[in-house]
Amino acid sequence: MNMQGRFGFLMMTLAGATLGGALAGYLVSAAAVNAAATPKLITAKNFVLVDHKGVKRAELDVTDKGVAELAVFDGAGHLRAGLGVARDGAPGLGIYGRDGKTRIEVALGGGLGRVRLFDAAGKPAAALGVTPSGMPALVLMDKEGRERASLDVASDGAPTLRMGDANGTRLGLDVTNKGLPGVALLGTNGITRATLTVNSSGDGALTLFGPDGKQVTGGLP
Repeated sequence: MNMQGRFGFLMMTLAGATLGGALAGYLVSAAAVNAAATPKLITAKNFVLVDHKGVKRAELDVTDKGVAELAVFDGAGHLRAGLGVARDGAPGLGIYGRDGKTRIEVALGGGLGRVRLFDAAGKPAAALGVTPSGMPALVLMDKEGRERASLDVASDGAPTLRMGDANGTRLGLDVTNKGLPGVALLGTNGITRATLTVNSSGDGALTLFGPDGKQVTGGLP
C-alpha cells in the first residue's frame, strides 16, 4: 500500500465488547436451608453470598439477556467486579468504581481479546487489543470518548502511528517492512494532502496532493 493509501482512512476502532449489559446484581432473599447432610447437587437460578452483617457481597446468576455472571460487591454493597459469559460464549471481566461506573473492561469477542480503560466519568479513555488480522493495536481517546491517536502494526510488520482531531486522522507516521519511513498530512475530509518519504536509495521526497487526492507535484527533493 502506498503512503497516500495507508493513511487515507479513519483511525481504527477497538470497539470493546460489553458483557451483555452491566454486571449488576438482582436483589433476592437468600432462603434458609437446614439440611441434615450436604447435598451432592444444588440447582437454582440465583445464589447470593452475604457477610456477617447480612450485606450482599457476591451473587451468581443468569440475567434476562442470557449472561451467566458472578458479581462481587464491597462492604457497602457497591458492585466492584463482575465476571460473565454471554449467551454466545463471549467472556468478559469488568472492574467498577464506587459509583458503579466501569473503569476497566477485559473481553473476548469474535476470537479477539481487548482491554479498555475508562475515566472517572465512565467514558473510554484507552483501548488495547488485536485487530482482525491478528496484529496488536493501541487507541487513545479524548474526554468525549473520541479516538485521537492510534498505534498498530500491519500484517506486513509495518508500524503506523495516527493522530487526529475530533473528526478523523490528520497525521500519520509509519515505517515500511523494508525500513522506509514516511509522514502523511491529511485534510479534514480524510484525503492525503502531503507526504514526506525516504526511498530505498536514501533520497527524501515531498509530494503534494490536491483536494481530490490527486498528485499535483512530483517528489520534491
